[in-house]
Amino acid sequence: MAGKKRDYYEVLGITKSATPDEIKKAFRQKAMEFHPDRNKAPDAEAKFKEVNEAYEVLSVPEKRSVYDKYGHEGVDESNRGGSAGGFSGGFEDIFNQFFGGRARQSSSDDYDDDDDDEGPGDMFANMFGGGRKKTPQKKGVSKDIEAQINISFVEMVKGVTKPISYKIKKVCPHCHGTGAATPSDYKTCPHCNGRGVVAAQKRTIFGVMSVEEPCPYCHGTGKIITNKCKECGGAGYLEATQSLNLNIPSGIQSEQIIKYAGYGNEVEGGKGDLKVRVFVTRNKYFERDQNKIYTKALVDPIVAVAGGTIKIPTPWGIKEHQIKPSTFNGERITVPNFGIAADTKKLFGTTKNGDLIVIIEYAKPVNYSAHDLNKSIKELSTVSNPEVEKFIRDVERELK
Repeated sequence: MAGKKRDYYEVLGITKSATPDEIKKAFRQKAMEFHPDRNKAPDAEAKFKEVNEAYEVLSVPEKRSVYDKYGHEGVDESNRGGSAGGFSGGFEDIFNQFFGGRARQSSSDDYDDDDDDEGPGDMFANMFGGGRKKTPQKKGVSKDIEAQINISFVEMVKGVTKPISYKIKKVCPHCHGTGAATPSDYKTCPHCNGRGVVAAQKRTIFGVMSVEEPCPYCHGTGKIITNKCKECGGAGYLEATQSLNLNIPSGIQSEQIIKYAGYGNEVEGGKGDLKVRVFVTRNKYFERDQNKIYTKALVDPIVAVAGGTIKIPTPWGIKEHQIKPSTFNGERITVPNFGIAADTKKLFGTTKNGDLIVIIEYAKPVNYSAHDLNKSIKELSTVSNPEVEKFIRDVERELK
């Protein structure tokens, strides 16, 4: 929309304290209200895009935090070479992105959270008559492959390369993917007349709608096999093992998906993608807050009072650090650049490493012997106390 951008919370009609569920619910309502296929007002398309832009920011915790601090300038993709609003396709793309799966966690094409299963996004495409038609595939075969991998918290901080092996499907070289023994051994499906889809009725929130579904007889291929290929058993593909080194950048969020284009199944229509969901295991010594890391350091109370060298845990090992005298229990110490590494630019808009925040925690005092305590007390008793000395001087002046 032309002119100054409206506040994203105002666009969705919510408060700044709204929960993720409240944000999602508000977006659904607004998106349905302004969808151009339902709303014929001249400004419906512009409002629909405005609602999408607001949701793309507020639905992602990191982006929402930046927006709350810096406003539109903090999340404006154009300031970092991206495209404002975060979408470049049509309305079906927007609905698939937000209704059909989880909110995107990165603007990079290498990150993806879309699912191929039919979801509310597909429902909207069917109801409004739009949507992208997919190339029919044999039942159970998808171009894309989904996998998952676990990495440690330390690997997440530093970034890591992990090997993975997985099964892929390749077009059968004998039948060229048809699943038939010879070209004459398959025919046009009489139930869908080769279209791969059949008409069906679906009950939706708007009433009963006419939609198209994959043909249950030919599974969307438009063909029926009369004599199966002996090499692949009629599947149209053979299975093989593929290996890949996954380059996982530092700062990745747990359950975020990285997409590797062209590493999926080699079925009809070309090569699919490999989508790897990365799970980051919890660490009992470290906690993450965006690109900062929090940890604790156990300190002997005597060292905390006197000051000196302490040892603190970091993702790169134990580090010695000097603390000042009279460091109190619960005090926070910042160790610069020992947080999450600089690959987090895509998440937080900065090339600077995060910091390590160390919380001082007093350990139980050492059980000193009576002899050690008496010796220490006697040594300390010889040290002059400035307050006592001043008191004596003041008294002496009064006595003169």
